[in-house]
Amino acid sequence: MASQPLGTKSTTFRISQLWRYPVKGLSGQLLATAHLSAGAHFPGDRKYAIGAGNEKVSNGIWLKKAYFIQLMNHEALAHIDCDFNTDQNQEEIILSRNGELLLNANMQSEKGRSAVAAFFDELLYGRLRGPTKMVCIDGDAFTDTKAPLISLGGSASFTGFADLTNTKPDLRRFRLNIIFKTTTPFEEAALIGKTLAVGDVRLNVISPVGRCAAIDVNPETAEREPHYLPLMEKTFGHTDLGIFAKVTRGGIVNQGDEISVLT
Repeated sequence: MASQPLGTKSTTFRISQLWRYPVKGLSGQLLATAHLSAGAHFPGDRKYAIGAGNEKVSNGIWLKKAYFIQLMNHEALAHIDCDFNTDQNQEEIILSRNGELLLNANMQSEKGRSAVAAFFDELLYGRLRGPTKMVCIDGDAFTDTKAPLISLGGSASFTGFADLTNTKPDLRRFRLNIIFKTTTPFEEAALIGKTLAVGDVRLNVISPVGRCAAIDVNPETAEREPHYLPLMEKTFGHTDLGIFAKVTRGGIVNQGDEISVLT
């Protein structure tokens, strides 16, 4: 099933959800609004990451995802709910599982970051090269791609994937920033090379989001399911779900805003 061409009914879309993922590899936060900046990542997205035992990991230094704990290697991360409380004085991380509080800590203090690292040392004991390290990258993001891009995806693509794999549609598998309503799976792929408008905001769509083995992890059960990439390639002719875009004009976006295709 290839991407579908844009028809007259697909020149506008409606934003249904906005997500940020403050810690690489952990669950995200659903937002009502976000202030996008030109040439920047989605605000607050992947600001923190947890080193997987490599001494090169340090604050302010972007490294490839292999240097950090990630869902594709550690499905147990899907059982940890991650929330953030942010104010002028601190960024408090709140880790829980099935509603039970496991840890809360101030991410702007070394003591707090060390406590979070120790938690994941225990959770993943024996599966890492060395002690974990919680690091921060202000004004940037520990995204898989170093370029300052945001990610978007159409709602019908989640349904198309679920139908193929006999799973429940769940956007948490794909960790995209902006979800908009579509009727045809992978319809958003036809937006590559086009400019999108959300009010005053302008987004240049750059490329598809290629998927990895992280999508094999069921976000509800934290169990690793069959490897789905070969099945996607065989059926769809690709292993993409979502699109990357560059913010060329900043501004505020909200749930419910309309996305228009300009070019």
